[in-house]
Amino acid sequence: MPNEVEKRESLDELRAKLDDLDCKVHDLLMDRADLVKRIKKVKSLESIATVRPGREAYILRRLMDRHRGGFPKAAVARIWREIIAGITRMEMPTYKVAVYVTDKNQTCWDLARDQFGVMTPMQHFAHIKVVLNSVLTGEATIGVIPIPDDESREPWWISLMVPSGLQIVYKLPFFKGTNVRNSPNNPASAFAVGRILPDSTDDDRTLLVIATEVPLSRSAVCALTKRVGLTSSLIASSQQGDWFHLVEISSFISENDARMEKLNKISEILKTAIIGSYAEPLPSFGNVK
Repeated sequence: MPNEVEKRESLDELRAKLDDLDCKVHDLLMDRADLVKRIKKVKSLESIATVRPGREAYILRRLMDRHRGGFPKAAVARIWREIIAGITRMEMPTYKVAVYVTDKNQTCWDLARDQFGVMTPMQHFAHIKVVLNSVLTGEATIGVIPIPDDESREPWWISLMVPSGLQIVYKLPFFKGTNVRNSPNNPASAFAVGRILPDSTDDDRTLLVIATEVPLSRSAVCALTKRVGLTSSLIASSQQGDWFHLVEISSFISENDARMEKLNKISEILKTAIIGSYAEPLPSFGNVK
């Protein structure tokens, strides 16, 4: 009997320590929220954007690098995504997300929830053009749509080839270990677009559209960028009069990059346009498939 009492008391003591830790974590969250109020004032004075995909990537990468112990990294990432989402709503009460959803494809909705939090207002639409228009008109801050491929009937990415238009700013999921509903015909990945300036990190990808007069093979498209020192992979091609090729460049570049000037001088190329960039998603956490 004494041993049982000692064990019970020991358990009570441990639970008291957990309760104390919970209070400390909660105190830190409230302190973080107070600090955000001061940050919001600085951002408004210096015209700094509220939504900073690169800064978000930096936070999660830093936490993953310093994490230790048995608590799952995927859980840490989910917790901080909720913190980031809550803070963003504090800074921008109008923050909303438009999402492509159909009866047969719920993938983008799940990806958006994981990335932008359970409390962020989200609205779903059955047409990609409606999602994009919702962001264009300011009804939504971010739009989440499927990553295109050669089989896509709607080459929406060509419409982003306009100055000061929408940009692709996230590739989702940013971390593995989500509960996204998936099927072979609906791969669990998506792009998110918004009116957000490029925000580079130390590991980024740039999305570039190349227009040519004739169709080109996957290797031929990648060879064009390789001529100017840019490593790329082809995501999709579509014929809309001329041929348009969406490629992913394995680094961060901007329109004033000297390599872009060289690329546009290649005779096979009619024109090019950078339509976004994003931080490379986190690698697998090992025990998460």
